[in-house]
Amino acid sequence: MQMPNSRRYNSIQIALCALLCANALHAKAAQGDTPDLMNNSSISIPTQPMFALNGFGTIEEAHTSENYGDYVFDNLQPKGIGRNRSWSGDIDSRIGLQLTSHLTSTLSGVLQVISEYRWNNTYTPFVSWANLQYAVTPDFSVRIGRIAMPSFMASDSRKIGFSNITARPPVEVYSLLALKTSDGVDTTYRMHFNDTTDSTTLLYGKSTVTNTSGVNIHSTDIRGIFNSLEFGATTLHAAYQERNVDNQHPALGKFFSAGINYDPGTWFASAEWVKVINFNGKGLKVPRVAWDINAGRRFGDFAPYVTIAALQPNVNTGSTPIAQRSYAVGVRWDLMRNIDVKAQLDHVQPRSDSYGTLLNVKKGSPTGSQFNVVSVVVDFIF
Repeated sequence: MQMPNSRRYNSIQIALCALLCANALHAKAAQGDTPDLMNNSSISIPTQPMFALNGFGTIEEAHTSENYGDYVFDNLQPKGIGRNRSWSGDIDSRIGLQLTSHLTSTLSGVLQVISEYRWNNTYTPFVSWANLQYAVTPDFSVRIGRIAMPSFMASDSRKIGFSNITARPPVEVYSLLALKTSDGVDTTYRMHFNDTTDSTTLLYGKSTVTNTSGVNIHSTDIRGIFNSLEFGATTLHAAYQERNVDNQHPALGKFFSAGINYDPGTWFASAEWVKVINFNGKGLKVPRVAWDINAGRRFGDFAPYVTIAALQPNVNTGSTPIAQRSYAVGVRWDLMRNIDVKAQLDHVQPRSDSYGTLLNVKKGSPTGSQFNVVSVVVDFIF
């Protein structure tokens, strides 16, 4: 299938950006520099430069056997692979730049800009993070601005493919919450017990998400509490968040999550559970639950893995439900210090009465149609 000129142009832009970054990648790898792009709440160290510019990106090509609808990462992507096209790089391809500033020993800031496939069928860059942080003490900090909400275990690293083992986080889990950032304030307090660190974050703010129809959906009074407990090779994570959403009545929406990650080096495993409560157009409460389990083993530069994930509603609304299960196998190859290559095969099983998470489903299509997704991904950081 031939891509329209605008789609081909976007893919060429990402590929050119990747080529331009290759020399920087090689130079930094030779110098032993590996940028820290996942730290959205670090406290400055006196030896650090005042300003540091780093980047990250993903180049992907994916194919599906699905014909009735589009496989997408979430419902903010207007098109995917399937009904509209059998091959595409739009699901996960992106490039981003991050400017980190250490203004004083206690005041730091971060600005992150990303170009990826968006609601309006373009790769228009947008500001993902933009905040200032003041370290009251080494273990107590306050941030203000646009902040990544730690709703999931991989919230900070979701866009940075190089920091993740799999080609993409499970769509069953990570598509349940459209809000990725909050414009507001948060505070984080860390406690240390021998080799154990407990971090608690309180957040308040607002956010606007634009859907594929171009409608702005406003969330206000976002309140959240997030906790992370790290000991040895184990990390536990829990989150609770609620907000008022202007496109539902009652307006209150709630989000819960809990997860565990175990990574001692050779073997690795993780599991995550989430629950979302919203209201549909009839005012009916619609709770949905999703979970995933991932495990694998490293063999030198190669890391094969398997993932199982599921999504199901907890109430019958009378409409076609969003329910599916998926099984994925893949392998990550660390080609260079700052570059990885991943290959992943997903087998998706929508429930017998559901289209799963597919979008743009052709009217009259049968429910419960199973399909496969093959993805090849190159991630890099510089």
